[in-house]
Amino acid sequence: MTIITGREFRSNQSKYIGMAHKGERVVISSKSGYAELTPVSKEDKEVMEQINGKSFLAIGRKIDKKVKEGKMLKFDSIDELRNHLASL
Repeated sequence: MTIITGREFRSNQSKYIGMAHKGERVVISSKSGYAELTPVSKEDKEVMEQINGKSFLAIGRKIDKKVKEGKMLKFDSIDELRNHLASL
C-alpha cells in the first residue's frame, strides 16, 4: 500500500492512477481523512460511456433533487439503469 498526501497526488496524478490500475492500493491522506484510488469497474465504465457527452454534474443535480424530494429508484439490471440515464 502506498500512502501519499493530496499535494503529492496532484503533482504526480498519472503515476498514482497508473499504480491503481495495476492493482496497487493508493491511499491519499488529507485533513479530512483518507481516500483510496479505485479503478472504475467495467460495468460502471460502460454506463459512463452510455451517457455519451451528457454532463455528469447536470445529471448529479437532477439526482440530488429527486433524492431531496424523497423519490427513490431501483434498477434490476444495467440496461434499466442505462435507459433511465438516457432519459435524463
